[in-house]
Amino acid sequence: MSISGPIANTPRLLRYPRRFKVVAMITVLLFAGALVVAALAAWRQDHLTQSLREDTAWVVYKLDRDAVQLLNHLLAATRGPISPAEQDALNLRFELLYSRITLLNEGEVNSLLQNVRMANELLDQIQQQLDTLDPMLEPHDTLAQLPITNLETELQALTRLTERFVIAINGYLAESATEERALLSTLYKALMTLLIGMSLAVLLVIGFLVREMRESAAARREQEQLSRQLEVTAKQAQAANHAKSDFLAMVSHEIRTPLNGVIGMSELLREPASAAQVEDYASTIHDSANQLLAMINEILDFSKIEAGHLTLETSPTAVKPLVDSVMALFGPRAQAKGLQLVLDIDPLVPAWVMIDAGRLRQILLNLIANAIKFTDHGKVTLRLYATVNYLSFEVSDTGCGLSQEQQALLFEPFQQADETVARRFGGTGLGLAICKRLSEAMQGRLSVTSAPGQGSTFYCDLPLVEASPVSSPLPSEPTRDFTGTSLLLVEDNAVNRKVATGLLSRLGCDVVCAENGQDALEMIKSQQVHLIFMDIQLPDMDGLTVTRKLRAVGGWLAQVPIVAMTAGGVEDDRSRCLSAGMNDYITKPLSLLSLSNVLSLQLFPSSQRLPPLAAFATPSEGQTVLNSATLSMLLGSLGQESLAQLIMLYHQQVDDYAAQLGAYLSSPGALSIAQAHQVERLAHQLKGESLSVGAEQLAAQAKRLEALMALETRSPCQVDEAFSALRHSVARTHTALEKWRRDSFSKA
Repeated sequence: MSISGPIANTPRLLRYPRRFKVVAMITVLLFAGALVVAALAAWRQDHLTQSLREDTAWVVYKLDRDAVQLLNHLLAATRGPISPAEQDALNLRFELLYSRITLLNEGEVNSLLQNVRMANELLDQIQQQLDTLDPMLEPHDTLAQLPITNLETELQALTRLTERFVIAINGYLAESATEERALLSTLYKALMTLLIGMSLAVLLVIGFLVREMRESAAARREQEQLSRQLEVTAKQAQAANHAKSDFLAMVSHEIRTPLNGVIGMSELLREPASAAQVEDYASTIHDSANQLLAMINEILDFSKIEAGHLTLETSPTAVKPLVDSVMALFGPRAQAKGLQLVLDIDPLVPAWVMIDAGRLRQILLNLIANAIKFTDHGKVTLRLYATVNYLSFEVSDTGCGLSQEQQALLFEPFQQADETVARRFGGTGLGLAICKRLSEAMQGRLSVTSAPGQGSTFYCDLPLVEASPVSSPLPSEPTRDFTGTSLLLVEDNAVNRKVATGLLSRLGCDVVCAENGQDALEMIKSQQVHLIFMDIQLPDMDGLTVTRKLRAVGGWLAQVPIVAMTAGGVEDDRSRCLSAGMNDYITKPLSLLSLSNVLSLQLFPSSQRLPPLAAFATPSEGQTVLNSATLSMLLGSLGQESLAQLIMLYHQQVDDYAAQLGAYLSSPGALSIAQAHQVERLAHQLKGESLSVGAEQLAAQAKRLEALMALETRSPCQVDEAFSALRHSVARTHTALEKWRRDSFSKA
């Protein structure tokens, strides 16, 4: 009973049998279709009949007109002697008149005339009259003299017959029209009756459907509500799937680019190579790996933010030193592109504020890097000013600018201004999305104003909370000489062991390795070390458990520094490691700098200092062809042999670039878009390689050609002038380089 009750109350969705409704609707549709077909057939038949009648009336009318015109022409010709040409013209008109009778005696017109008794009789008489006139009207070659009097008499008789013929046909057509109107009126009445009957049938079917719809309204509302819920769920799933597809497509493309550099250069390193080539391959591998690491860090940062695991470390921060350090990082990059990098700090900006310095630095690094990346000429400006409630940062550039459509997608993840951005500059499209979310997490806001061709300005407003200056002793700079230091490396992955062992050995450390936690516990029973690097993920037990067991042994293991070495990715990894008894935490991938920093902090907390690194010399502005400071630096870094090989390789590269540019620019006609892009790419590569060896004049000429190819309004004259200047600079650069090499190498 408990089940039958709800079922009885459920609305019946099919009160009437479905077959009944289907048959009723099909019947109405067939009936309506039959009416339409019948109406179309009647209309078509009427149209054909009307057309036939009009054709008949027109032929009869033309017959009468031709007869009258023949008579008039004869009367006009008989006013004087009839010439042979006029006689032939009369014969031609008669032939045309005779052809009218042929049309009336054939086809559907004749069948219509058979229904008109008087018209049929008149047609026979007209035929007889024409037969009478036929021998009287001949060409001049056949009949020299026309019987004018007889012709006039017979033609007048013919015109009387054709006139009566026209009257008879018009009378018949008038009677037919009257009869058809009466018939049409009757048909209209029948049609209205049928339409009323069909309407009643349609209303009956509609009544059935409306009654059924009312009875199923409650069930339908429930179904609609469920459908809306399913639609929302489907849209969410579709959006998530689309975002996943975009993410996978972008990441797969971006990962392959640096991996290609790593794998390709590493394969080349396995082959015999000169010292200069080895240096170049290693540099490429290092740059590609850093690019890959930066992309992975962006993805991890974004995933932490989206998962709500972002934590802020607010502390008193000196504003100007932080900003100066950011600007110093981008100075060489801006100088290489010929851009001005300007810092403008308002005097009202407090010296110290409460803020997360690391996250603020991350925002500024991303904004300035983007500004330099998308600016080819002009300057990039970082401006700081303070209001009552906010500390504001403005990063403006004179680059390409953004449209309103591009600005709408700018802060969305995995989005870039347009497709050409990804092809030209690469990137994950996460940088600005991360900056946006970081600023919002810090209770601030990030916005942009821009216009195509007029540059862009990004505004970052963060809450202003002034802080008191904090004085703390500077940490000692790390050393790179750890000769005699014994280390235990607990790492299960063979590649990671090899990398870490190689880097630590370069620092002078003696390294022993354990592949799992149990090996580490056995090894420390017979050997004492100065420091232990501990991987978190081990095959037998995790690194945290191994650390606790080591600390529990006591003795020297209670004090030995233990540093976690992990790939990271978990928000509370650091706190978990410190709670387990570790002293520090370092993330992979490892580098000489990060390892030396950790070793210095743990083994020499207050002693040794690292000698300052030599700064790169600033190119001399007075040098016209070569920057001697750059070449001297390369000589000191690479040595004579490697630099000689580098200069030789540079000569070959320059000649190759010049040949390729000449092939493009010497072709007849204007350059295509693809050719212009190739010239721009070659000029950009030539500029970069020239700057690397101090060939500043050639780099400037290549930069000029690159900028010219980026313009849409360039003229062939300008291109020829720029390329000619570049070729002259190539010759001067070759000569100057060889002279510098001879002079410098002879002194050495």
